Amino acid sequence: MGTHYRISEFAELGGVSAKTLRFYDEIRVLRPASVDPRTGCRRYLPQQLRDLASILALKNLGVSLAQVRELTSKRGSAVDRRTILNQLKRTMEDSIQAANQSLNWINAALDDLGQSQSPISVIVKRRPAIPIASLRVELKNYAEVPRFEQELSNALPPECLGNLRGVLWHRCADSGSLEAEPFIALKKRVPAKVPCDLKQLPEATLACAYSGLDDESAEHAYAAIRRWMNVRGYRLAGPKRELNLGQMLEIQFPLVQN
Repeated sequence: MGTHYRISEFAELGGVSAKTLRFYDEIRVLRPASVDPRTGCRRYLPQQLRDLASILALKNLGVSLAQVRELTSKRGSAVDRRTILNQLKRTMEDSIQAANQSLNWINAALDDLGQSQSPISVIVKRRPAIPIASLRVELKNYAEVPRFEQELSNALPPECLGNLRGVLWHRCADSGSLEAEPFIALKKRVPAKVPCDLKQLPEATLACAYSGLDDESAEHAYAAIRRWMNVRGYRLAGPKRELNLGQMLEIQFPLVQN
């Protein structure tokens, strides 16, 4: 009769616990060579140490026990092992890329903390299309916006007006001119012809930040969103949006991936 090892002996030789061997038996990763029907004592052959070493090596590489079981149950070839390891390699490469991306974002957030005592948080929202009434105008300065907002509001039946109000900015001061489009969300269809545009504010993925109503606060929010987009590889996908929330603004940049 050849050499057989009791489970405690085999565990010590293999560098694992007896509990681990029992678990591997239960999930059919490594079955003992024989089991005494009377005592239930497991016995292992010396050559099974090689099988155990293969299992441990694959596990240390990150191969799941389910995949290990698949290989061992079929006596998987080198081709099978190569396939699994290549899959694992691609997964790890994706994880490394995601981790490096997250690290860049964290470094950018740390830089923002170094530049400001009140960092501005940028979040992403997905917003559906909504019906609006709008008035597209060229401005001499930002102070003209409220006049056109009031003009738009006066042109619409009060019962049609929703709560959402804001401005779409087609051109800002840094472009050399100002072109704005005040808008009001509509909660019902406007029944009569009105001196403004009736259309859909398109569905969009938006980078959003909040600011006060003053120009300095708003500019900080605009700058924060621009930095956020640069770090993450986004570009602007349409007019910037400013939503009037009473005592504050929500500034929104429609996004598209570079």
